[in-house]
Amino acid sequence: MSTISSNVHNLVIVVAYIGALFSGYAGMTIWARKGGKPGGGFLVGGLLGALGVLILAAARPKQKEIDSAARSAGLVRCPHCAEFINHRAHV
Repeated sequence: MSTISSNVHNLVIVVAYIGALFSGYAGMTIWARKGGKPGGGFLVGGLLGALGVLILAAARPKQKEIDSAARSAGLVRCPHCAEFINHRAHV
């Protein structure tokens, strides 16, 4: 009897981990598309689950975080229009 209970308990833990991974991936994708750092989106989505994904969908990253993510991707601001462009672009 205890092995059945133990198996169910292990299955619940595995399903919870898989749910956290999917929520983290969804949060990471949403946050990265908004210009934020993907790691922060994964953390919020993974820890808070569906609620975290909804929070990330409604929130906006700060300009400082957007600039930092763009710099790490090799983008710089255009001196004429202030849009992000590749650092090797000729203007």
